[in-house]
Amino acid sequence: MNVRDEIFADTIGEISLSGGMVRMDLVSLVGSQSAGDNKPRFETKCRLVMPPEGFLRSFSAMENLVKQLIDAGLIRPNQPNEPSGFGQSGANPTPKSPNF
Repeated sequence: MNVRDEIFADTIGEISLSGGMVRMDLVSLVGSQSAGDNKPRFETKCRLVMPPEGFLRSFSAMENLVKQLIDAGLIRPNQPNEPSGFGQSGANPTPKSPNF
């Protein structure tokens, strides 16, 4: 496989269905807690657009990877009263989308 561009994102921000295509904003944490009022925030870096069928195939692949990460003990499933993010602590794990 020849990868020409590599994009880093901390998480997926908004996900929406528009014009028959699934649109996902890839976001990264920017800002610094040590810079006074420059609080860390999520900033959109790029948008991934794909047909619904491609999204479903991607979702299935991600589910399989989550199972592998759980089996390897690298993450743990959410507990009933725990925020999303597979039990990881830190900043708000995912910006909330108004579409869901």
